[in-house]
Amino acid sequence: TRYSTATLAFCAALIFASNGMSAEKDTLNAADVKFTKQEAAASKAVVKIAELGVKKTGNTDIKALAATLVADHTQANVELKALAEKKGIELSAVIDPDSAETFQTLEKADGLAFDKEFLAAVVSGHKKCVANFEEASTESKDTDLKMWVEKMLPILKAHHAKAVALQGN
Repeated sequence: TRYSTATLAFCAALIFASNGMSAEKDTLNAADVKFTKQEAAASKAVVKIAELGVKKTGNTDIKALAATLVADHTQANVELKALAEKKGIELSAVIDPDSAETFQTLEKADGLAFDKEFLAAVVSGHKKCVANFEEASTESKDTDLKMWVEKMLPILKAHHAKAVALQGN
């Protein structure tokens, strides 16, 4: 019985050790963690700014873009939050100061000034976002994160292109 107890203890130790190792493999390197936190905050800000766009613009095309941004980035936030939890990353609920400032500026604007400022914010934000995602698509070391990035990249490019086209009108 001592032999079987020792064998069971050894097997249990191996199982727990292998579970620990697989959990370790599920963590992200520092660059991937930084990207995840940065883009989660940016995407939350996009939702807030786009919700404002839905409410304030009188332009039906801009309203449609804003609604698309709300829907797509809300879904992206859900997916990224689940990925972050799986990888043991805690995401902030606070948007970054630059985005908060943009939101406050947009809150004060009306009419054509709002539309112009809103599109400028969407274009510049998505330009930066697309560049970050393109870099992550080649540099990320995590398979799950890389798959999510590659899924999101065409959506972000479409947002950017639509906003650029609306700026030209």
